[in-house]
Amino acid sequence: MLTLGIDLASQPAFTAMCEIEWTSCSAHVRRLKMNCDDDELDQAIQRAGAVGIDAPFGWPTAFVDAVAKWTSRTWNKPLRDRLRFRATDFATRKITGRWPLSVSSDLIALPAMRAMALLERHDIADRSGGRFFEVYPAGSMNIWGITVSGYKGKSREARDRRTTLVKALKTRMPWLDGAEGCHEDDNMLDALVASITTWQAAEGATIPPDPEKKEQATREGWIHLPCGIPRFPVP
Repeated sequence: MLTLGIDLASQPAFTAMCEIEWTSCSAHVRRLKMNCDDDELDQAIQRAGAVGIDAPFGWPTAFVDAVAKWTSRTWNKPLRDRLRFRATDFATRKITGRWPLSVSSDLIALPAMRAMALLERHDIADRSGGRFFEVYPAGSMNIWGITVSGYKGKSREARDRRTTLVKALKTRMPWLDGAEGCHEDDNMLDALVASITTWQAAEGATIPPDPEKKEQATREGWIHLPCGIPRFPVP
């Protein structure tokens, strides 16, 4: 199987992708690239068996309803949280202790718009999973037991931190080959983690929405968090 992990930004310059080829006995990073435009992403998607994207696949239902017609005459924390966070964001917070960025009130809104255009081009109606998975690299690494603070940016300290993170990944996943270049840029590292998580999602080794949240997840998207460290090669 070929998995494609995409760290999606609003502009190509900060968008990275990582293709990993999975066989019965190996996992090899076949391609790692920055500065990916929509045409490159679409071509890579055609090659991939499963696609993981680090960007929200939708907006909170309460937010969508409020934009269509605002009805509340009061303002309080529960309402604020329903407008800011999706069902999957609440679930992710409960599992990892971290809030994902709010798609309705933070800078992640622009990548989400680009993600929606991508999903529309590929006729994706169910945003909860299938062949396309929403992923959250920081959450994945958290579940794998890797501390993720301080790796974003161009500073020497951030680069050193990424080098440490890549070593931590290799320690937990010694079967992974070709990941060394990911320390060069945080977007490439996130794309690598997205691609690994995508393999887990395709194998059914991520946490699905509860049955009562499934319909909501088809509209809002669902972050596929790993059940644990990848078990590979599969016994």
